[in-house]
Amino acid sequence: MANDRFSEHRLQILMRRPLARFTCALVLLALYHGALLGTALPASPSVVDATRSDIDASQMAYAAGRYAEALEPTERLTQRLPGQAIYFERLARIQQELGRPAEEARAWEGVFRTSPTPVDACPMLPAAYERLSDGARALDAYERCAEVEPDNPDLLLTLGRAYSAAGRSSEARAVLERALTVAPEYPDIYLVLGVRNFSDGDQKTAREQFERFQALAPERHDEVAVWLERTGQVAH
Repeated sequence: MANDRFSEHRLQILMRRPLARFTCALVLLALYHGALLGTALPASPSVVDATRSDIDASQMAYAAGRYAEALEPTERLTQRLPGQAIYFERLARIQQELGRPAEEARAWEGVFRTSPTPVDACPMLPAAYERLSDGARALDAYERCAEVEPDNPDLLLTLGRAYSAAGRSSEARAVLERALTVAPEYPDIYLVLGVRNFSDGDQKTAREQFERFQALAPERHDEVAVWLERTGQVAH
């Protein structure tokens, strides 16, 4: 077993090389599995070389916009380095470019699962489910996104929209009102909340929110003009 272990000195040298953290991860993972099996682990430079090759191929093809070419090496990287969110994210973007929303959603789930900041998958994850017309999974993903960053007004806004689209008006209103406590000068929240209140028959409150939207974003007057008219407010 002694010949199969890297000394601290060799690891320090290795860590200075490009892509070293991936190489170290592979070596340590292999040693871990070898210890579990109680067997001597032969050196496997071919695995390291293959992984380096896939890293280069994935990066170069992706950067050049050759998404079909980047697909296979990136898929292999998510299998060989399953804890590296960067490759799940790249795979998700490749699948999006290739117009494959089901595969894209699976890759974003990988980002959500492995990234130290799962919000990196938001709002692309629920959006992929929406492109699949899978409203239930989209709403679940919007909820999970808002859970990991409960004070993120953008995530609260998208969750409020999703609740509203699902006909869950009380939950939509509660989430949007919470978003206002976090970002009281975010105009889009007033617009979405105003539409929600208008749909629920509260035209007075809706008009107040539309007016607030217009005050905060006068350059976006066209977006609110029809709602001001519907609520009895003459648009200027």
